[in-house]
Amino acid sequence: MKLGYLGFIFALSSVAWAQEAHNHSREVHGVPGGVPDFCGQPTVTSVGAGAWSNPATWSTGKIPAAGDKILISARHDVVYDALSDAKLACVEVRGRLRFRADANTRMKTANLMVQDEGYLEVGSPTAPVAPNVTAEIVITDQKIDRKIDPAELGTGIESLGKITMHGAVKSPTFMRLAEEPLSGQTTLTLEQSVQGWKAGDHIVIPDTRQLRDLEIGSNYKSQDEKLEIRSIAANKITLGTPLKYDHKGARNADDKLEFLPHIGNLSRNVLIRSENPDGTRGHMIFVSRAEVDLRFVEVRDMGRTRMGVLDNTEFDEQGNVKHLGTNQIGRYAIHFHHYFGPKQTPANGYQFTLIGNAVDSAPKWGVTVHNSHYGLIQDNVVYNTHGAGIVTEDGTESFNVFDHNFAMRSQGSGEFAPRSGYSGVGPDPGGEGGGFWFRGPNNYIRNNVAANADVFGFQLAAGALDTIRIPKFKSADMADDRETVPIDTTNEKVLEFVNNEAYGAIQTGVAFGWNGEIKNFRTWNPARQGLTVIPTDKLTIDTITVRGDKSVLVDAEERAAGVWVGNYLAKSITIRNADIQGMRTGVASPFFHLGQSVEPGRGDGSIAIENSYFRDYYGVVVATTYQPKPGNRRPPKVAVVRNSVFEPLNVPANPRTPPAAISMNYNMAPNDPDPRVPIDVYDFNKKPGDNFKVYYSLQAPRTVAPCNESRPAVDGWVCK
Repeated sequence: MKLGYLGFIFALSSVAWAQEAHNHSREVHGVPGGVPDFCGQPTVTSVGAGAWSNPATWSTGKIPAAGDKILISARHDVVYDALSDAKLACVEVRGRLRFRADANTRMKTANLMVQDEGYLEVGSPTAPVAPNVTAEIVITDQKIDRKIDPAELGTGIESLGKITMHGAVKSPTFMRLAEEPLSGQTTLTLEQSVQGWKAGDHIVIPDTRQLRDLEIGSNYKSQDEKLEIRSIAANKITLGTPLKYDHKGARNADDKLEFLPHIGNLSRNVLIRSENPDGTRGHMIFVSRAEVDLRFVEVRDMGRTRMGVLDNTEFDEQGNVKHLGTNQIGRYAIHFHHYFGPKQTPANGYQFTLIGNAVDSAPKWGVTVHNSHYGLIQDNVVYNTHGAGIVTEDGTESFNVFDHNFAMRSQGSGEFAPRSGYSGVGPDPGGEGGGFWFRGPNNYIRNNVAANADVFGFQLAAGALDTIRIPKFKSADMADDRETVPIDTTNEKVLEFVNNEAYGAIQTGVAFGWNGEIKNFRTWNPARQGLTVIPTDKLTIDTITVRGDKSVLVDAEERAAGVWVGNYLAKSITIRNADIQGMRTGVASPFFHLGQSVEPGRGDGSIAIENSYFRDYYGVVVATTYQPKPGNRRPPKVAVVRNSVFEPLNVPANPRTPPAAISMNYNMAPNDPDPRVPIDVYDFNKKPGDNFKVYYSLQAPRTVAPCNESRPAVDGWVCK
């Protein structure tokens, strides 16, 4: 009893202690508790422009040393020219802090804060850090002072002002291989020569297997590899150690090799890292009117938010602490948070720029865009994250361009792990394990590659958002309704989803829950679905390629589908120019017994499959619904297959469920006496005029169809 009483008193005093000290925070939109004065009462202040290593630059007449709190004063230009292991307490930039771009530099600090008028420069587009030197900022392993920082916002790099970082160019940052990499090999051949890659760089190659059902989730044992380059000449890489595993490519139904995996380069000569990944890790957060341009920067072992249940510090209306959290939301490796952008849009037209960076190892998300807009996220490599690699967080994010990024190896929280979203314990948004996780529809997503994620390559199906507010124009203040406009996400389309690819040790290539078009999508070796779709209204899937490992189909319980369509009642879905091979089913949509009343004003409940090619165990398995009751003019769900080709797949047949081009019976319950809407087939195998209807027939009474004829390669009764 006494112990419990003492614990209660301690808890109360801890909160009171935090309240007493938490009195110098600046109010910033989207930051509960505000931004603390991390570097209050500095011990060393710049007194003019000059070199960091020049004692005359500083108020103390000495070079800053371990434990010092440094202030770069307004209008002072300080050049950082040190290669130092002295652990600074903090650095606050109100003037300009410029790292030398032609010499090796290193700064170790517990915190680096750039204020509104401040400018941190570690190389620039016109003067990047030279290829033969490195610039390093190390966030030291130091216990966070909860008196000053109860929400643990600090211990990292925070910016309200301008940050430019530019390392030596690596082009491209990731590249497809030209030859299949196999266990024991010490050389890799790239599709083409690369620029800026060199000996000592670390590269990653994904696990490319199509996992069996018993290999996913908690049973998964990754076969991705992180390797060092020993030497490189043109497009030939020699590795420091041999490959441990095969990383095979995708093959078509004739066993012809078609697609090969990529490798990503993680090394950059501008490096932001945590001193101790197992201690107090750093993070990067950019807020409000910051102006951020990061190019060819390596962000290693950063991020502090962990998977699992969030535990945020809570404040009352007066800003007093009422609960000290232990797992704060929003402390990610790279995080644009309620970032409205600078008042004057940068010359490249984007409010923020991330080009060519590498994120290596984060306890949750790698790159996070939260209520931030008009950004460019391009040519980045994100590896070994948890939950998701690249994220838009709450669905308001608009007009960002996600172009040619490589997200690889993202672990999920597991189907039964405790986790939480924004409102306490429950499903964990962005926690499943995905390469890319987009909460809303209002962005451009093109030319990206996702590989080796626990569940999704791409997820754009995070649940209803209803009406959200987006910026009217660049630099709009999202806290001011006069500068925003409402949109109903139920009616909106994804702005662009084109030329993306997902493969290797994933369950689903893309999960898509919005309207719009999936264009030129490629996915190979997915364990469960190449695509899973359930739009809010209308979706077109045009020119997709799906390849499965047909050896998996020896086990009849393995049921990977090329395209899995949810209940398309009141939806309109068109699939055209698909090429799906090596799957259990090409296109599948299950039977829904209940809830078949049509929502007024939405789509017509149709799925159309056109001009496509299937070489799978089953080509098309669409279960439609029951025939409408007398008096209803049109069925609530219809399916049409038009001008498509079906060829048999050379795998062992199960005599209980023989293969078929089109099936109305696969995975259906037998003996159903109620008639169902048929699949309408036109120009079967591209033969003009070969038209028919396919009806459910599995041990059913003959009265469920208007005729009871059969046809080779069709599973169901066939009527002209």
